[in-house]
Amino acid sequence: MKSPLVIYWSRRDFRLRDNEALLEAITYSKTKNIPFLPLFILEEYMTQGEEFGYSSQYMIAEAIPSFAKQFTRFAVVHYKGAGYFDLLSKKYNLYIFVNDDVYPDFNTQIKKLERNNIQVHVYKDRVTVKKDTETGSGNLYSVFTPFKNAVWNEFVRSAPLPKADASSCTHISKNEFESLPHSISPTDIKKLCDKEPMVHIGKHTLKIPHKPNLSIWYTNEEDALNHFKSFIKKDGISGYKEKRDSLEEDTVGSGQTSKMSVALAWGFVSARTLVHEIQKHFDDAFEISTQDEEHNEGALCYISELIWREFYGYLLFNHPELMHTEFQKKFRGTISWVKDDIALVRFKAWIMGETGYPIVDAAMKQLAETGWMHNRARMIVASVLTKNFGVDWRWGQEYFRAMLIDLDEASNNGGWQWGASVGADPKPIRIFNAELQAESHDKTGAYREKWLGQDGFMQRPLSAPIIDHKIAREEALERYNLKHVKPRDF
Repeated sequence: MKSPLVIYWSRRDFRLRDNEALLEAITYSKTKNIPFLPLFILEEYMTQGEEFGYSSQYMIAEAIPSFAKQFTRFAVVHYKGAGYFDLLSKKYNLYIFVNDDVYPDFNTQIKKLERNNIQVHVYKDRVTVKKDTETGSGNLYSVFTPFKNAVWNEFVRSAPLPKADASSCTHISKNEFESLPHSISPTDIKKLCDKEPMVHIGKHTLKIPHKPNLSIWYTNEEDALNHFKSFIKKDGISGYKEKRDSLEEDTVGSGQTSKMSVALAWGFVSARTLVHEIQKHFDDAFEISTQDEEHNEGALCYISELIWREFYGYLLFNHPELMHTEFQKKFRGTISWVKDDIALVRFKAWIMGETGYPIVDAAMKQLAETGWMHNRARMIVASVLTKNFGVDWRWGQEYFRAMLIDLDEASNNGGWQWGASVGADPKPIRIFNAELQAESHDKTGAYREKWLGQDGFMQRPLSAPIIDHKIAREEALERYNLKHVKPRDF
């Protein structure tokens, strides 16, 4: 006769606070007096470095051992996703509790469990608002601002759940724990994930010639939450609207943005917790009922940016094909990207920070050295790669997947589709002028000087851009079949 077992399946939710699946698993275990086991499945693709980037491998190698220490027993198994539960179900009657995700693969795995008659309870997490939110005419939203207006109050009213405590649960016995199939120590993740950085683009596999210094980043819930609280206390929220786009401000101390994209990507904190901390600090619920209400502008802007994450998650959930396909149907298969050999030369120069556009090269150096890039810089480098260089946006998406320490697939995909003007975006095309962007967002040149050095930016003559912006602009309009459009440079 099979024994019952409650499992909390941890994926990208390495926290005790506001973790509904974990709370419900603990409650069920206590109520039914069933042994409890938190578990992470290290899948094969995570250790190969092809689909799971260098920075992501670093993060799970650091975050999981830290998270595992919060529990009496925490299992890490090296196996194939939901297939592990099928294996485990031969010995146990499983009750699996997991937070939902918007990645297409997640729903595939849940369906496998259900087909195998394994009980699985899925809880809302990655997207706080309803994922089936519709317009007044019954359609899905495709433009951000109307979506934001529709979900704002729902978002700010979503209170975080209390901190979970599994100490009083009945845990799986030591003997059973040690006999779990394909079990490894959390500290073994580092050895299994110790791969050289690489990126797959088109028909090519390229070794990335630089390893970012990722030890600068927090890797657990407490450090992430303390980082955000410190940001609030330093009036980082109040000045957020004015400073968030400034690249030169990014060079001051630890920068003028919150750096919470890492925490959100890995589930060290939830968006609901961040909103709650903001509400508490300003003693304001930030609910919107009229246009005349007075709220802190920086806080409103910050919450709006959190809703951008919701929007991109909502889009990917409802359109899983977006990982490889343009949102705008008119651009599917119609853009004449440059030939493969030209694209490869330009792409390599782009990842090395050798494009001749100083602001782009500085941004690419920042990513190469830290695994992170300022959001304004992400917009600039995406525009230049796709519009100026004519390189397929999917190449840029894959490089960011390989390098970003704050990789969120939905936000990364949404950002690249926006940058390439093929995403959920009402404008026909945006072409960023790298010089104008530098003048607007790095007025003193501090950002370029920091990442290129004085020799690279201030003293020696700069090399000419790979392609002149004026020529690139005309080629982009032709490439997108928008020759009749007269966009202004941004």
